[in-house]
Amino acid sequence: MNILGLLNPLGALKDGLVAAQKQWLDANNDASRLKAEENMAYFKGQIELAVAASRYDKWYSVRSLIGYCVVTLVAKLLIWDTVLGWGVTPNPGQLVMWITVTVIGFYFASKTAIDVARIIRGGK
Repeated sequence: MNILGLLNPLGALKDGLVAAQKQWLDANNDASRLKAEENMAYFKGQIELAVAASRYDKWYSVRSLIGYCVVTLVAKLLIWDTVLGWGVTPNPGQLVMWITVTVIGFYFASKTAIDVARIIRGGK
């Protein structure tokens, strides 16, 4: 994945949907065709969910505000202080770094947790 691909979160979902459609076209039997249809339905649902979340999630929601704070902290420490050398922020301490890593981890792990809960619940 290139750097510009990070700016388009739907790109990976689109690629997964295209791969599932190719899998459906190349299917030789009903079992593989059904599996490909399940994959297509999954990716279509994930795309609809991402579009709905981007449409209805307000900028002032708790999740967004926490994300903005972490992005600001990381940008200040990494880009402003380290890369550009324009600032001298003292070490914020282990607690702040632990909270930052935890928030970043939850952003990436939230989808996995939702998928695991859906599997346990027995849904698709």
